[in-house]
Amino acid sequence: MKGGMHNMLRHVFAEMNGMLDEIVKQYPSAQGPRKEELLQKWNLLRRMSDSIMDEWLAFEEKMGKLVGSGILQSADDAPMLPEMGHEAFIRGQGYYRLMMYPEALAQFGEVAEFYPQSLLIQMYAAMSHMHLNQLEEAESLFHYSLGLTESGQIKAAIYNALGCVRAKKNQPEQAVQHFMLALQLDPALNEARHNMETYRSDPGRLRYSSHFMAYM
Repeated sequence: MKGGMHNMLRHVFAEMNGMLDEIVKQYPSAQGPRKEELLQKWNLLRRMSDSIMDEWLAFEEKMGKLVGSGILQSADDAPMLPEMGHEAFIRGQGYYRLMMYPEALAQFGEVAEFYPQSLLIQMYAAMSHMHLNQLEEAESLFHYSLGLTESGQIKAAIYNALGCVRAKKNQPEQAVQHFMLALQLDPALNEARHNMETYRSDPGRLRYSSHFMAYM
């Protein structure tokens, strides 16, 4: 069942991507009825995209509420942070996964009013700014987040992200220093090792992610 569902979703998105590729290639030179047909396909894709995002966000919210209820929590599970049950966090996390970072930031900002010392919220907000290339905001939140944790692994992830910020600012010495700090704190952090090895030769291949979630 799980494999069938996965294959079905892959098929749907393959069809949508195929239609979009067709529009990109043919619409600029299309004439008359063909141009009208491609425009109709474009409008269909927009409606489908909006519908999928709405349904996904509703699904994420239901999932978050179920987790927050404690029904599925076993004795071996880590305790859920209180902010994770906030509806704005659930929506923000959904937007983040859909790569809708401005919308995610608005939701995380709402949660931060209730949980200003939440490392989880600050890190999600910092990563959202990072994805939007809002480097000053991201750097400020990453520095703030360093004071909210004693975990060496999380600090390493933050220093790696700060190294990426410095690299994007074209500050190579500071970038390398931050990557080295990350590796000192967590020698197993492959992203920081990759960034140390490739930054000078190919700065466009820097790696950073939300894997810090695994430590919270």
